[in-house]
Amino acid sequence: MSRTGKAARFFAAGFDTAAIGVLAFNETGGRFAATFAEYVLWGSVIAAAICAIVILADGLAPLAWIGIGYILFGGLLTQGSPHFGFVLLALALAPMVPRPRGSLSLGIGIAAVSAVVARIAIAFAP
Repeated sequence: MSRTGKAARFFAAGFDTAAIGVLAFNETGGRFAATFAEYVLWGSVIAAAICAIVILADGLAPLAWIGIGYILFGGLLTQGSPHFGFVLLALALAPMVPRPRGSLSLGIGIAAVSAVVARIAIAFAP
């Protein structure tokens, strides 16, 4: 992929990150980490930012897909779910991030597993 393509994908992912930030602000009423669900939704902003950075750093594709899975977790598996904006923005990030080993299905699998693992881990958190 050309350098211009990478830059365009980075800026588009940056826009998605900002959009997720606006959604998190609206969903939480501007509160940060007052409840667990709020913590997860704000964490989705960080996960989206990581996806944007991974676009620039070749070789870290699985990390981006874990981030997409986390955003999906926030959108689908937290209190007050579904948060459709988070789900849609996670899906918008998917074509922009690199694919692990060039495989879209592997990326989707990593995202799905990370969403489920995050949900299970949270269930056992104190």
